[in-house]
Amino acid sequence: MSAWVKQRQRGFTIVELLIVIVVIAILTAIAIITYNGVQQRARNAVILNDLDQLRKVLETYNAENGQYPATTNNSKTNWRAIDVYTDADCTNGSSQADWIPNIIDLPQSGQSKMSGADGKMGCYLYVSDGKEYVMSAWNMLASPQTTPFYRRLGFREFQTESSTQFYTCNSGPVGGVSGGYDSSKDYYKHSYTISNITDCNETPPNGA
Repeated sequence: MSAWVKQRQRGFTIVELLIVIVVIAILTAIAIITYNGVQQRARNAVILNDLDQLRKVLETYNAENGQYPATTNNSKTNWRAIDVYTDADCTNGSSQADWIPNIIDLPQSGQSKMSGADGKMGCYLYVSDGKEYVMSAWNMLASPQTTPFYRRLGFREFQTESSTQFYTCNSGPVGGVSGGYDSSKDYYKHSYTISNITDCNETPPNGA
């Protein structure tokens, strides 16, 4: 009888069980965060590769045709503010599979939907007058990035589902500058952008 009592006394106390549960919960949370981080990096790598391959396609197209695929024939000098194409999975803008004209088998943003700046969803966007172009995985990154694909040019955020996107050059509101810099509201840093535009002053704001 006494041996049985001693054996029972060796069991876990409530406090010890709570400690074990807390430790398991912490380890689980760390594992989930690590897994999500790996997933995010893998997803970003796919997006980067897609854009880099498309950059090569654009340069080949330009070499063969004397211009880049154009989204507009508008003769206005402010071509950068009109006719931006968005991919088929984008809930805003033109929403078309051929978001770069005359180019087939383009990636779509449907499999890469994650909230970017301001908690909003982004997608692939492209605009060109034939001479200059901007191509972007716009606001598709969950966390701010500073890679060679980080440019402080791109597009303004959507205002309505049918609104036209506008090209922006280092815009304060789009770039997270509104009463002080906030990287969580910086659309440029939540995007990968490729462009041959050189006349945009892309000097980052203080804190970026």
